[in-house]
Amino acid sequence: GAEGAGFLIAQQRLGPGRIHHCMRWLGLCERGFDLMCQRAAKREIAPGKPLGTRQMVQQWIAESRAQIDAGRLYVQKAAWTIDTKGLYEARTEISCIKFFVANVLQEVLDRAIQVHGALGITEDTPLSHIWRHERGARIYDGPDEVHKHSVARRILKSYGLEVRSQSQGG
Repeated sequence: GAEGAGFLIAQQRLGPGRIHHCMRWLGLCERGFDLMCQRAAKREIAPGKPLGTRQMVQQWIAESRAQIDAGRLYVQKAAWTIDTKGLYEARTEISCIKFFVANVLQEVLDRAIQVHGALGITEDTPLSHIWRHERGARIYDGPDEVHKHSVARRILKSYGLEVRSQSQGG
């Protein structure tokens, strides 16, 4: 690219890159979800009483399924917005999926680890490895807080409120 255009080129690659991260995170969510469900179905807390018979575990499974599916649909919407309206118009969706799916990943993995008990934090399952290596999802590629701030500023601007950043004395 032209001299001085590096930032623009980098910005153009960030949106599709974030979608890629989110798709990978959703795959990891599915892996954690499968492990959680397998454990809930097979681990007995008493003879003939699998862990999955407990309402809290059932709630975690239901919440995880809903969050993973919502994240998947949101990522598809962001990709569709890029395809139909362009990268600039998809900024809000891209920022939202980044922090939304990163949070879903953390919550699903945390539930899966909880269902596994102490086993979940050992190297005997992939859960602790995934959690350790993906906890950064809420930090890299822009901390979640920065994305939330940007989304809120764009939304409020559409309502006539200009919100200056904290560094600008706002």
